[in-house]
This record gives sequence, structure tokens and C-alpha cells, in this order.
Amino acid sequence: MEHIDTLIVSDNRMVRESLVALLSGTRFTVRQVAASPGLHLADLEAARLALVVIDEEAACIVGQVAEALPEVKIVALALRDTEGLMLRSLQLGASAYLTEDVSPSDLLKTLEVVIADCAVLPMSFLGRLCLAADPVRAPGPVAPLTGLQRADGTSLSSLSSREVNILEGLALGESNKVIARNLDIAEATVKVHVKAILRKVRVKNRTQAAVWAMNRGIVTSGAAPAERFGSLLSPLPLVSGRDGFTSGTLAAVA
Repeated sequence: MEHIDTLIVSDNRMVRESLVALLSGTRFTVRQVAASPGLHLADLEAARLALVVIDEEAACIVGQVAEALPEVKIVALALRDTEGLMLRSLQLGASAYLTEDVSPSDLLKTLEVVIADCAVLPMSFLGRLCLAADPVRAPGPVAPLTGLQRADGTSLSSLSSREVNILEGLALGESNKVIARNLDIAEATVKVHVKAILRKVRVKNRTQAAVWAMNRGIVTSGAAPAERFGSLLSPLPLVSGRDGFTSGTLAAVA
């Protein structure tokens, strides 16, 4: 079994020692590093992986590790989760982002996935990322669509022109009230159509329906806004699947 030289970087000794205990007996050979503003990593070039514990104030540690050890793959473990912190850690060079409620088995799986040159991100973030390119409403009347494929791969005979209109609104992030006003119909009617769309497409919520519509070209997209995901240092690759995570809230990216 190949051993992986792994750093545990945190300013909290109890957290470091808990993670060391968790990784005991695995192929991840651990060294503790006390995080600090003047983090010194020059003598740790042999490391291949770093598990960096972060919060809003300590996110910069990810960047320090990435700069000092450019060959090291970084897993960020957030003690307080926010979208801003997630984006910041990715910008600074993390290959994976986990939150403090991650299970021990998913943490170990993440380390294995990352060392295999993949990334691990929350499913919720990947859904938002799919919508990073702003959808735009099609000009003029919308025709009904036929010969579609549902989210589960089965055939879908058709979507009405009204359903396509409402899918556009979902992709734009509009509420039922806004969709109703734009289409000059009752809000209750929008709710009925949304339920019908979810049932037809076989997805669970509005976001999944919007992602489905964009992935199949039903809703076109414009330029991605600069303030939303545009500052990532490099584009993320496509989702390859959940890759054995037990929680269902994480996805591996290859």
C-alpha cells in the first residue's frame, strides 16, 4: 500500500489531533502543522496532500499552502460554511471543499479522490455552477417541444409552449409571482405548471428543472456574470458522479 505524506493544517490543536486520530491506520501518513500568519512550509516538500481547516478568517491559509507547496493537493475543511468561503478556497487552490458535518467515511473518500487527481465539491454548489452562465429569455413566441429526454434518461413526448415559458423563468431564478406577472397568468396557475414540469421531467425541485433545461438547450444562456463564479482561476471539469459518497451531498469531479 502506497503511503501518502499528508499535512493537517489548523490553528486548533484539538482539531489537528482529532484528524490525526481519524487518519491513524490509513495510508495517509500525517504531520501536524500549526496554522499561523507566518506559516513556514519550506521543509515539507515531500507532502502530497494537505487537509487545511479554515473559517472566514483563516481562508488565506489555503493560498499560503498552495504557494509554498504547488504540487500539494489541498482539501479545505470549513468550520463555518458560506458560499463566499467555498469560492475563496477554490480561488486559492483547493481541490475539495468539505464542511464540518462531513462523515469520517466521506472525509477519507475525499482524500482518496483528490489524490487521484479529481475534485470534490458539494452537490448544491455544482447545481449553482451549472447555472453560472446567465440564462436569457427567448425572443418572440415559444413553440412547444417534442422528442425530449427526461432527467432519468427515459423519453418525454413533449413540453407545451407555456411549460417552456415557465422553465425559462425558473432558469432565470424568478419566483412564481414574477413568472405569473411576466406571463400575465395567475400565480396559482404557475404553481400547477411547475408541479407538472417536475413530474414530467422527473426532477425533485426547481433548480434541478432549470439545470435540466439548460443542459438540453431548452433555455439558452448568455455571458456569465463577473461577480458569480467568474473569478475562479480555472474552469471546473464536468461532474463524473457521486463516486461512492455516503451522504449524497458531495460529488466527485474528474
